[in-house]
Amino acid sequence: MMKFFSHKNFQPLLKFSVTLLFFISVKDFSTIDSFSKLAVTILEFIIILELIRMLIEFLLSDENRIRMRLMIDSTIVFFIRDIMLIVNDTFNSEKVFTILGIIGVLFVFRIIAIKYSPSVLEKDYKKEEIKE
Repeated sequence: MMKFFSHKNFQPLLKFSVTLLFFISVKDFSTIDSFSKLAVTILEFIIILELIRMLIEFLLSDENRIRMRLMIDSTIVFFIRDIMLIVNDTFNSEKVFTILGIIGVLFVFRIIAIKYSPSVLEKDYKKEEIKE
């Protein structure tokens, strides 16, 4: 049991606990009466989890920077939640396809952010220095 609460597991446990407490204090669970509303609620929880994750990584990291990948992931989940709300309320194909296009562009940005992240570029630079 003590291994679970070790330093290695502290950050994920802190992130989940803070998110769960915040979400329970904010969300009214009596409005969930269908599966689609449950799915939207779970997506809202994931959005808050991603935002708390960004905040804690920013505060506890040595670099004090927010990773672009985490911001893009949060935005993608937010737009997926929006699609769920649009489909449940009044189906508007123009809005749905517009949001799907935005999600596609965000996936391209995510791939670019991973490929050209500072940590990857630093590793490549160090490899070049070692070769010389």
